[in-house]
Amino acid sequence: MKPVKLFQPRHFDAFHCIGADCEDTCCVGWHVRVDKSTYEKYQECSDPELGSLLHKLITINDNSSDDGYARIALNGAACSFLSDGLCSIQQRLGEEYLSITCATFPRIINRVDEVLQRALGLACPEAARLVLLDPKPMEFDEREYEDGSIRLGNSPSVDTSSLTNSPEPYRFFPDVQRLVTALLQNRSYPIQDRLLMLGCLCEDLDGRPNRISGDLPAARPANPTAQLEIVLELIVARIGSDYNPRSFLDCYKEFMDGIQWTAASAMDEIGFRYAEAHAQHYVSFMATHEYILEHYLVNYAHTSLFPVGLPESSGRLHDDRVPSRIATQYMLMIAYFAIIRTLLIGMAGFHKAAFGAGQVVKLIQSFTKTVQHSSTYPGLVIRMLADQGMTTPASLDVLIRN
Repeated sequence: MKPVKLFQPRHFDAFHCIGADCEDTCCVGWHVRVDKSTYEKYQECSDPELGSLLHKLITINDNSSDDGYARIALNGAACSFLSDGLCSIQQRLGEEYLSITCATFPRIINRVDEVLQRALGLACPEAARLVLLDPKPMEFDEREYEDGSIRLGNSPSVDTSSLTNSPEPYRFFPDVQRLVTALLQNRSYPIQDRLLMLGCLCEDLDGRPNRISGDLPAARPANPTAQLEIVLELIVARIGSDYNPRSFLDCYKEFMDGIQWTAASAMDEIGFRYAEAHAQHYVSFMATHEYILEHYLVNYAHTSLFPVGLPESSGRLHDDRVPSRIATQYMLMIAYFAIIRTLLIGMAGFHKAAFGAGQVVKLIQSFTKTVQHSSTYPGLVIRMLADQGMTTPASLDVLIRN
């Protein structure tokens, strides 16, 4: 379906890459995909400085799509063409020689029917600051799309026209998406209540309401030790499975030091110090900065096409123990939120009165780069939660309440 509209946050066009001044370059820590047309351009390149390297350091992937046709060899954890914090391909040959992946990052593009939806990914520090630090609710604009003005590639897409006879809510996705955004931005309620109400909405969409419509689930006392134990398992599973950016490991160490977690610590002792850090240092900051978490959740919902989810991820996230695709997407959102909040509470205990927005942005940015860009970790999260029977909003309550 040919796009005719462009839908994006108002802050989108304000983003500009700061290049070598960036504290966490996007050229380190990831495999760099090269689309087929760019690969072919590289093969024809006769530049005396880069031509031979473009032939030598870029290899074709097996069974790949056009967008991921080839990849650039890494120098350690960095792209081989990274030089003094800048891309030598762009410096030498111009932006038109960048692959689609490199040219668009951190911009994220999805298609919903005839609408291109764009947003900024939070794995970029400058984009994270732009998205997260505005105290006002995130606003969106829709305008006509000028054909050919954006390098698209094979963007994830949802075509609701093919679901007109489906009993499922996916055919109403644009309306559902607006409702999710409005709910997450309802500042009459604290973030945890908004997430609980979102769980109720997801159950309604699934046709499985288990409560009086419109009511929140019955309040349960917070259980910081149980919450901490579950989240720690999720965090350790990620840290032990793949490359971790230095910035994320720094945040993790501050978290551990903030709750004085050592090999000799008992879980109830850690839970007590975690609750203490929350009460003494986290709550006071978030009382005036909860909009940062709101922006994270709205941005996440927008970029992940919540609660439908990105088509390419559906297979990797499938688990027969989870009631539905919508339930899977809710589980993942809550797990990510719980990990971020848990780490922030420990970091608040570490920094105490000095805890501020800079630490929050650093954690969310490094978390996004570490977790949300992993091809394997989201599926692992779903399996770990399913192993504990945490597949419904009611069972995920322990991760939400503080």
